[in-house]
Amino acid sequence: MKNLNVFALATNDHLVQPEEFTDVQADSSALTILTDFRNHKPHMAYAQLEATEALEVMQAEDVKIKLVVDDSKEFIGVISQDDLSDHNLLLKQMEMQVKRDELLVQDLMHARLKIHAVEFAEFSKATVSDIVSTLKKSHQEYLLVVDQDAHHIRGIVSARDIASRLHVPIEIAKELTFVDIFSAVRVQ
Repeated sequence: MKNLNVFALATNDHLVQPEEFTDVQADSSALTILTDFRNHKPHMAYAQLEATEALEVMQAEDVKIKLVVDDSKEFIGVISQDDLSDHNLLLKQMEMQVKRDELLVQDLMHARLKIHAVEFAEFSKATVSDIVSTLKKSHQEYLLVVDQDAHHIRGIVSARDIASRLHVPIEIAKELTFVDIFSAVRVQ
C-alpha cells in the first residue's frame, strides 16, 4: 500500500463548478455533457410530492430538472423548474380547479410516453453539436440516454446544461400544438 502526500489548502483554492471550464466545445464528444447515472445518482422527485415543495427543493439543490418516480422508484416522467413556474402552476390550477397546494408533481410533469430518448451507443459516438441539433429538431429541452440492450435509462442531457458548458445560449423552439395554433388564430 502506498501513502499519498497530503497538504493544507491554499487560501485561494476554491470549489470549482463544471461551467467554469471551457473544455467543452461543439465538436466535443457528447459524453462530456452526459449526466451518466452509472456514475451519478439521478435527481428524483416523487410524483405525489406537492408541486410547490418540489420547486423549493429544486431551488435549494440548484437542480433544474428531476426525474419523476412513483412509490417504487420507477421512472414515470420529468419535471423542470420551468414546469413549476408561477405561470404554469396558475394555468394548471385553473384547468384542474384545485388549490395551489393541491397540485402535485405528477400534474405538471412531462409523462414518460412524451419524452424522447437516444440510444447510448449512438450517443457515445455523437458530438455536442449533434445533441444540440437533435434537441432542436425534437423540440425537447432534454433527452434521455438509454441502453436499449440492458433496458437502462443511463442518463440525461439538457439544453440548459449544454448552454452553460458551451457559454452560449441555446434556444429550443416549442413544438406548436393544435391549441397553440387555435389560440393564435382566435386572437387575431
